[in-house]
Amino acid sequence: MNTIKLLSTAAFTAALIFTASDSQAADGRAVELMKTDRPIVVAHRGFSMYAPENTIPSFMWGKWAAADLVELDFYTSKDGTLFCLHDGNLNRTTDVKEKFDIENTALGNLTDEQLRQLDAGKWKAPIYKGTPLPTLEEALIAIQADGGMTLAEHKTGSAEQCAAILKKLDCVNDLVVQSFNWNFLADMQKVLPEQITVALGPIGTRDGVKVPKEKMALDKEWVDSMLKLNVKGAAWDSRVTKEGIEYAHEKGLKVFVYTIDNMQKAQELLDMGVDAIITNNPALI
Repeated sequence: MNTIKLLSTAAFTAALIFTASDSQAADGRAVELMKTDRPIVVAHRGFSMYAPENTIPSFMWGKWAAADLVELDFYTSKDGTLFCLHDGNLNRTTDVKEKFDIENTALGNLTDEQLRQLDAGKWKAPIYKGTPLPTLEEALIAIQADGGMTLAEHKTGSAEQCAAILKKLDCVNDLVVQSFNWNFLADMQKVLPEQITVALGPIGTRDGVKVPKEKMALDKEWVDSMLKLNVKGAAWDSRVTKEGIEYAHEKGLKVFVYTIDNMQKAQELLDMGVDAIITNNPALI
């Protein structure tokens, strides 16, 4: 039985000031991680329970919490640069309304210069005032340094854009790429077939057919569908079954479950055979 361990809170007394290391990661660290039999802990948007999500401080806290993977989300800007953000618009986690007197606007409607002016931290706590939105490249440099690993979730942007950054930073297969957009995952296989990808679900359609709500649990049909994408894992919500997990394992897939912040629930999922827990509080697991 996989067991849950508590991390000492003493590990979090370190300051958030850091300098990015320019040491290169060993080839294929994510490949090795996907082979492990122990539970994998993923810091959801960094240590987002205590720091502003999808920012460098949150990513650094995720690393301090000893998460195996630090998750982030990325969109493309009006200028074509990939920036880290989760929501479909900038309202909740930036001061876009205050800065530009606009609201409910998508990241893709703003230029790089405008995005650089936004405060992505003060909404969480005064100590984070002035925290900028990082680009995907900046985030990867920070997370991947000194042995860290990223779970990069595509929101918008092309497979070519993503692949170009991974190649530039020499981190192909030293991280994992995931998406709810299975067409993007198919494109990634064409552009960068060696890169490890994970299919996020459930999604509204499967093989072009609308899926009813009662069919959203991870099952044989979902697994068979995602195998066509040559992914190495399935990242699902808590609607998983032991049978579905076992079938995924038979087909060589890891099973990630999101977003779990309760230790008892995490233990139940691990006992079912889940391989990875995605959590806002990686210190808990």
